[in-house]
Amino acid sequence: MKNLKKFPDIEDINLSEKISEKYISERDTLKIHECTKQCIETLSDVMKYGLVRIPESLPDMLEASAVRCHAMKMADAERSLREIGSRLSDCVERRASFSMEHLINEICNCTEILTGLLSDNITSEQLGSFRQAYISYGKKLTILPIGIRKVSGDYVGSVYYFLNIDQYAEQKFFSISDLRPTFYDNNMNYFQSNSIIWGMDVPLKSMMHSEMVLINAKVSGGKLSTSQETRLLTSYDAVIDCNEVRELIYTDFRQLAIEISEKNTENELDKLCFVQPEKCIESIFDKYSQQYIITLEDINKNRISVRAKYSAENKYFIELLEKIGNIMLENPRQNYVFLATAYIYDGELTLFPIEIYDFIRKKYSEPYELPEEYGNIEVTAGYAGKILEFFGEVYDKTAVIIRCGLQADIKNDHKLENIAFNYGLKGFSRMIADFMNCATSYRHGISGDCTDILIKMNHIYQYMKQGRKNLEIITSLSNMKGI
Repeated sequence: MKNLKKFPDIEDINLSEKISEKYISERDTLKIHECTKQCIETLSDVMKYGLVRIPESLPDMLEASAVRCHAMKMADAERSLREIGSRLSDCVERRASFSMEHLINEICNCTEILTGLLSDNITSEQLGSFRQAYISYGKKLTILPIGIRKVSGDYVGSVYYFLNIDQYAEQKFFSISDLRPTFYDNNMNYFQSNSIIWGMDVPLKSMMHSEMVLINAKVSGGKLSTSQETRLLTSYDAVIDCNEVRELIYTDFRQLAIEISEKNTENELDKLCFVQPEKCIESIFDKYSQQYIITLEDINKNRISVRAKYSAENKYFIELLEKIGNIMLENPRQNYVFLATAYIYDGELTLFPIEIYDFIRKKYSEPYELPEEYGNIEVTAGYAGKILEFFGEVYDKTAVIIRCGLQADIKNDHKLENIAFNYGLKGFSRMIADFMNCATSYRHGISGDCTDILIKMNHIYQYMKQGRKNLEIITSLSNMKGI
């Protein structure tokens, strides 16, 4: 496995309200550097104290750092710092929503953003944007409503999904998020929006059975703007059982896994897909993970799972999923098509369901030929699985440090770095040794640099992140067959 580059090449940008010059003044660059270093120092306090001894004031300190980032137009850093502060508050207040994995991921994500801003040349892309930049679609846009996803948590509302029926368009799927911050009214009911957009006479939810033609549509990464400039030109009765949908249906789970991994994106719409299983193998509720799981099998007997986590807000959806799973078991010849987001997690291809259709005609596809580079899955899957398991051990070690802090009795027995070396990951072995030696000696030193240790941890995390992307596709393909 190749060692990862520390940071990408970057360019300069002006910080003024209206960017008119490519390069900023030296004074503005120094201000960004000063703000960035303060933010990294505050962020490193999470590792310094650990969650068991974290000061109650630390979330407020992160909020203050986010405010400084806002003043310097460091939008991505501001959002990330606020996210970490929110997760730390969940930890301090012992909320069930707290996740150590999400916290570590966000800490490393924020560290990556901040260290990239220490360069003398900074791009507008690195600073980020406070608002989404919508661009004109350029012609009439015809969209077919295909599903609605209910959202609960910090925000509540609905996400509406549409299919672009232009078969030559690069962007196949669009969405609109109609969300509001969580709060309760006097009757303890969630706020529900009835937004009217695009000059329509009724709320969007009432139009989700109509194919719509829009003019002056504006999009950003697949998200449709609800601006007043966009207008509904005309609408028709929607027909989901159409060629435009059937052409996008996956009947071989291997093809879906490979194409999802090649996209290498975090955009939900790039992971959206139609999937047609051959039959349902199992439909159960896992009490340990609090997830409802449906195991599906395709025409070549490859197996994947559909998973939805239970919560009080989505109880109805889980009950509906259970009902459909049982019907599929009882009627194996009944054809179903899933609209879902697909992702590879822990070496398995998994679907998060949005809609399930029982009226789309069955698609009969030509047999899918596995690309040549995946021809020896049986041979490489074992090695890939061992590397991923080892990454899990390294991750667990960093989690212990985040939980207990650098003042804890951290011992480096050189086990992890030796395993990495024996697996042929020599560069990764050096990363682990450097990080563990610094973390171990911090407790006994008087001038240890906490920020340097944080940056070293991020290097390890970014290496494993890229490594997982390269290896999980192999393990997911092997797990489908149970190799």
